[in-house]
Amino acid sequence: MQIRRTFLTTFASLALGAAMPSWADSITHEMGVTDVPDTPERIVVLEFSYVDALASLGVAPVGIADDNNRDRIIPAYTDVIGDEWVSVGTRKTPSLEVIASLQPDLIIVDLTRHEAAYDTLSEIAPTIVLDSLGGDYFAALEQMEVIGAALGRADEAAVRVATHKAVMDDYAAQIAEVSDGVVAQFGVTNATGLWLHSPMSYNGSLLEMFGFSSTMTPGEGEVYETNYVPTTLEQLSVVDPDILILGKYADPAFTDGWVGEPLYENLKSVSNGAVHTVTAHNWSRLRGLLAAELMAQDLIAIMSQAGATN
Repeated sequence: MQIRRTFLTTFASLALGAAMPSWADSITHEMGVTDVPDTPERIVVLEFSYVDALASLGVAPVGIADDNNRDRIIPAYTDVIGDEWVSVGTRKTPSLEVIASLQPDLIIVDLTRHEAAYDTLSEIAPTIVLDSLGGDYFAALEQMEVIGAALGRADEAAVRVATHKAVMDDYAAQIAEVSDGVVAQFGVTNATGLWLHSPMSYNGSLLEMFGFSSTMTPGEGEVYETNYVPTTLEQLSVVDPDILILGKYADPAFTDGWVGEPLYENLKSVSNGAVHTVTAHNWSRLRGLLAAELMAQDLIAIMSQAGATN
């Protein structure tokens, strides 16, 4: 992503005409330390998990990388932040011009997607970098605290995280009644393939927190040390979970083509009627506190459907 120096200079000049912010906090993040305004008011976020974090704190961003699809910002978020944000394009390639035009005083970005654009984004506004795509559930909790500090709402963020943990502990107690010793696996499928989310991923670590086991343990020559693993039917038969949770981005999905094949029909989850479909977007893309609470509710519903809970 490139942006002309003259373009940045123009927006820098515009900014000089506005009231200078009060610089109060130095925020440590994945790319270093950034000084941020005392109470930033014009925030641009380039990943859905950061929308989740802002919604959790009741803060509305001015710009969101919504993949040019406003419906990807779910009602659980818009009920809090409203719908007045400006789309800055896709998460992979957001528009630097649109971001600059919003004159933000804080930009929150993802390490994997935006590392190469960090210097340019930092010329537009103070930018903090977190690891959403590569992080697990517990990293998301830590990132929530960093975002809270960057917003000048550290105390509120700490309270929100504590409240979230209490809610999740209650869900975990319900799920633990049936999760002990049960292998549960989440994956996403579209028209061309299946990707399992390993124990290192957001979803995989969350399932483990709920007491489920995983057979995606790394071994010599295996690739399970990554978060998202492209998986063939033969590889799925090795994982062979008791419960298979699928997020489908296509209908029919790639995995639907396996129906009727002996290797697929002999999977434990298939033969026991324990293949469950969830909303792929919520499970795979959001990765935040509110998202985790929605996933927990889905898990309880799945257990209930299976007759495994009271």
